[in-house]
Amino acid sequence: MTAKQAFDYQLQHELLYEINLNEESDTPLLPAGIGKVGVYLHTEEENDLLAAVLPHNDGFLLIIDNPEMIYSKGYSEDWEDSGPELFLLGFIFSSIALVLYSSVKNISDHVYRLSTASLALADGQLDTRVDDKIPAPLNQMAASFNEMAISLQYSQHQQQVMANAIAHELRTPLTRIQLVMGLLSNEEHSSYTAELHSDLSRYSVEMEALANDILMLQTIENKPSSAHQIVDLSELMQSREIEFQRQYSHVSLFSDIDTVRVDANPRYLQLIVDNLVKNACLYADSTVKLSLKNDPEYFSIIVEDDGGGISPLQREQVLDAFTRLDNSRSRQTGGFGLGLAIVNTIVKTMKAEINIGTSELGGAMFVVRFRHVV
Repeated sequence: MTAKQAFDYQLQHELLYEINLNEESDTPLLPAGIGKVGVYLHTEEENDLLAAVLPHNDGFLLIIDNPEMIYSKGYSEDWEDSGPELFLLGFIFSSIALVLYSSVKNISDHVYRLSTASLALADGQLDTRVDDKIPAPLNQMAASFNEMAISLQYSQHQQQVMANAIAHELRTPLTRIQLVMGLLSNEEHSSYTAELHSDLSRYSVEMEALANDILMLQTIENKPSSAHQIVDLSELMQSREIEFQRQYSHVSLFSDIDTVRVDANPRYLQLIVDNLVKNACLYADSTVKLSLKNDPEYFSIIVEDDGGGISPLQREQVLDAFTRLDNSRSRQTGGFGLGLAIVNTIVKTMKAEINIGTSELGGAMFVVRFRHVV
């Protein structure tokens, strides 16, 4: 009710008791948030009712009740003997408790919505926003949250535009280079120019692979595919093992594969296997092991090698894009440091987890673990 309505009500009914909330008063102040005027208790004799008018937010709260509804008949004699003070105090404290509960419940609801929105933002839902038309100081927190979400969304959009532009723009000169290289291949060359021609061909292939990897990474991060089907992961990994053994004949590949059939994105699963096995083959000295383990709760893709391994301090860093832990070795093995970043992005998209350890073979061990979907 408004201030005028509260004033009119007080003029029409008998005032029984008042708690002064002014700071100068000797009467103790009520808890913060209730108000700074007063709590007034009135009686409606014709209806045998009691009413309390107390401040609430920007207006007033009117509570009307029958004393017999508050105190049972068994206590009526005690009530009459003790006088009106006991009842007035009980009624006032009950009213205050109701107002406090209402205020605290309102604040807790807003805090819960802010917490839920924060979790959604952390999960990558950058279009999450909250209502900032709420009581202070939570409105300032909500406004700051919205500004942060807008800034993050804009930053991600700019990164996506830049990466896509770089990848697409690379394709035009690459196409021209490959066309010229094709024309030059029909000409006779000295041993020196033949070697240069071979290097240029290799560089153009690497640049095309880089453009494809950048586009793949951006697509998975910003537009993940939800296309699922039943995949025989055991058969997929066995076929990829044969293909990589053909490509990297200097490395001995062997496997330990359980039977696993899952409802998942087959393209994503193949990208995980391909990038992990390719990385292992590039850095292995002689041996790579590919495993698929199936437990009641999880299934795991495990790739190990007998190379130099990855130190514990570098295991998180190696999953970032364009990371090369050993520049000299990277120049020998090739690659731009995007393979493991693609794996890490897919793992997050599929709600899985990736761990890096030390293999019994002596090198690195990558374990990607998925929870079975019931």
